[in-house]
Amino acid sequence: MDDDRKTHGTEGEDVRSGSNKSGTKDWIEILKVVGIPLVTLILGFTFNQSLNSRQEHDTRVHLYTEMMGHREQADSDLRKDMFKSILDTFMSKKPKLKSDEQLNQEVLNLELLASNFHQSLDIAPLFKHVRTKIQDDHGASAEKNGTRIERLERIARQVTWQQLTMLEDSGTVEYGDAPITQEKLDNDQAYIAFGPHAVSSRDFVAGESVSRLCLSMKSSDTDRRRHYRQFKVEITEYDQKWREIRVRMYVSKLLSEADCNRADLDLIGNREIDTKFWVGLFDFPMIDNTHLSHGERCAVSVTDLNPSNTSRIAVAYFPDSRASLKDKPYYEDLMHELVQNQSATLDEEH
Repeated sequence: MDDDRKTHGTEGEDVRSGSNKSGTKDWIEILKVVGIPLVTLILGFTFNQSLNSRQEHDTRVHLYTEMMGHREQADSDLRKDMFKSILDTFMSKKPKLKSDEQLNQEVLNLELLASNFHQSLDIAPLFKHVRTKIQDDHGASAEKNGTRIERLERIARQVTWQQLTMLEDSGTVEYGDAPITQEKLDNDQAYIAFGPHAVSSRDFVAGESVSRLCLSMKSSDTDRRRHYRQFKVEITEYDQKWREIRVRMYVSKLLSEADCNRADLDLIGNREIDTKFWVGLFDFPMIDNTHLSHGERCAVSVTDLNPSNTSRIAVAYFPDSRASLKDKPYYEDLMHELVQNQSATLDEEH
């Protein structure tokens, strides 16, 4: 009897167990039948939403790009027509205009060129051409000529300040004052007294000897580390007729920050550039600059020239991407940037 109960109990448990397993399988099958289409529907809906959102974004970007392209094209066409119209006035003379009126027209056209094309056009020769036509006499026209010279130099200073401000956004610009008197030049004492970037030493007194500068900028390399160079700028001559100064500029190779701030740095052993050139109010830093290695530039600008008093000099250190639109990078600069970009891509992949 007991054995029979045990047998029947086991059989009952097996039946219930089998029934539970069968029920579980049925639920799994139901979930498969209902769940797979539901999951497919959800995934399809999500994918379609993502695709629609992507298409909408691409459409907006395309529309924005197209609008900006038309705007840039219209602006370029306007500037091209304006440039041609202004430049034609320099190339042709109007016989109906008197020489005095013709000179006023050229000054006005030069102001328009300088205001609109100073980043892409070397307008220094035009400034100098118009300046030579304005006589430095003391006759009846002295007041008019003085006004014209003042207009020329004012617009030149304005363009220089605009360009230096743009260069300072991605590089470093240092300003200094110098007494450019003939007495100082004759005694080799037209020293430039620079500001906070001057390399200081125990024996150095600003304005009483040649200043050294430590200028830096964020590099275009993948690590975006700062590049440091030491500069030395000397004024050697002054041309009163053309109102230009002759400058000797020394630029070092790339240095560490500590070496850049050394007053006893070996100038010959660490030299990259050592050159002399003339610069005046009509030479602009984005156009008239010096190429350095690693796709970098430097420029010396005159922002105020007053031989009877203190003149203002600026030294700019900046990447070649901020140079003028007419300026093309050197082949080795392009190769250096290409190698840097390839190295960055390989590092990201690994």
